[in-house]
This record gives sequence, C-alpha cells and structure tokens, in this order.
Amino acid sequence: MLTIDQLVDLEVLISEEIERLRRESEATTEERAAIQPDVAIGRLSRLDAMQMQEMAKEAERRREDRIPRLELALERIDTGEYGICEVCRDWIPFDRLKLTPEATRCGKCAE
Repeated sequence: MLTIDQLVDLEVLISEEIERLRRESEATTEERAAIQPDVAIGRLSRLDAMQMQEMAKEAERRREDRIPRLELALERIDTGEYGICEVCRDWIPFDRLKLTPEATRCGKCAE
C-alpha cells in the first residue's frame, strides 16, 4: 500500500514528466523537418540525416504515446485506483512506480 507521502511524490513526478515530454516535443520540431532533395549534401550525410530524422520521429511517437498513459495515472491517483495491479489487484511496489509511474501491473503480472 502506498502512503500519502508516496502518492504526493508520485503525483509531482508524473506532472513533471508530462511537462518535460511536452517541452521536448515542442523542441524537436526542427529535427522532424523533411530532408529536401535539392539540398546539396553528400550521399552518406543525406542517409545519416534521414536516419536521424527517423529516430527523432520514433522518439516523438514514444513521447506522444506516453503522455496519455501518464495523464491516466494522475486520474487514477484522484480515483484511488493508482498503484493497484489491474490483473491481480495487489499493490504495485513504490520503487516500480518511481521508475515507471504509468505502470498498471505489478512486476509478476507485467512479465
């Protein structure tokens, strides 16, 4: 069972993580810009730039997928369901929630 102090710590952690992800998302707009074919760069440089662009897109996709899960975690804190495994209904350890605050399953059920 989570204490009130632990819940407060996790709520702050989740809110800060959501803000960090949103800031990163705004900052990476330039990285996602298309590589124009008429820009004179070498073939390997173009391939490297395209690979970096794809990596930036994937990182953005992961950020965009994680934000709603974190927001749901905040809602679960408000409803009193946060920290309870959705499968076995046992408590998720505090250390696991600190590492993955959007976790909805305990370590055993997540495997």
